[in-house]
Amino acid sequence: MGIKVFNADDHPILRKGISDLIIESDGLDWVGSAENGKEALQKIESIEPDVAVLDIEMPFMTGLEVAKTLLEKNIKTEFILLTLFKSGDFLQNALNMGIKGYLLKESTTKEILDCINSVASGIPYVNSSMTQYLLKRKKVKDDVLSSLSAHEINILKLIAQKKTSAEIADMLFISPKTVSNHRSNINKKLQLSGQQNALLKWALENKNLLD
Repeated sequence: MGIKVFNADDHPILRKGISDLIIESDGLDWVGSAENGKEALQKIESIEPDVAVLDIEMPFMTGLEVAKTLLEKNIKTEFILLTLFKSGDFLQNALNMGIKGYLLKESTTKEILDCINSVASGIPYVNSSMTQYLLKRKKVKDDVLSSLSAHEINILKLIAQKKTSAEIADMLFISPKTVSNHRSNINKKLQLSGQQNALLKWALENKNLLD
């Protein structure tokens, strides 16, 4: 039994092209397709393929919405997004969500097959032309967080989870005053203004850097 693969795309030619590629490839079993997000959601939930290759832009629900909905239900399927968009934001949202594959529609046959096999093994795969965004993300992360201690980063993660200072103190077995001191130090290192809830706003907006 090969890797069970499902695909969804609202463009008939592209949908058939991916379906045919799966059918003709050794080690892969095509288990169905869909022409819109709503149909894809229903079929994937019913079939539970090993891998689902989804177009991002589809009627009723986007591929991103389909994957997010099913991942929140802890489905075992791994997801690959196939898109025209060379967007760092789309890529970032997908990775944060737990989606393991991200491919551009200009991808070669080899890249598509490599991606399917990779994510089926639990290993993330991003189209080679998108790696610049991952490198940029790493640089930004390193630059922003380099001044913070591991303890401060841990506190930032809890702040990003909307934990109060009292809750953080209980979780880390330290006093609320110590948490307050850490928050003040983090504010200074990140050069945040004295605006109310500035640290919380920063933590929520940059949550992806704390992963």
